[in-house]
Amino acid sequence: MKGDTRAAVARYYQPWPVPVQAAQHTDSTVLADIGDWVTSLRQQGRVGSEVTFAITGSVGVLTDETGEHVLPQSAFLVLNRHGLHVLEAHAFWRHYQEM
Repeated sequence: MKGDTRAAVARYYQPWPVPVQAAQHTDSTVLADIGDWVTSLRQQGRVGSEVTFAITGSVGVLTDETGEHVLPQSAFLVLNRHGLHVLEAHAFWRHYQEM
């Protein structure tokens, strides 16, 4: 969608066996867009109502039913069929490639 920052920040990646949507924390300017994406996912019912995303300094913090998960620079916030989770870049690229 043109003009929709969520479309720019969250891209689809092809793994096996199913694609995922993910956003990479490339620098602190994208954290607000990632936060908007998480809010949108929550409003759509794609993640639970307890899932939040906050910005603390230069990192993002995903909070869900399992606790707080820091999104450091270069890491990915990944949405798969199990919900949102944080993956370090090296782990992400071992499993996924851009579509």
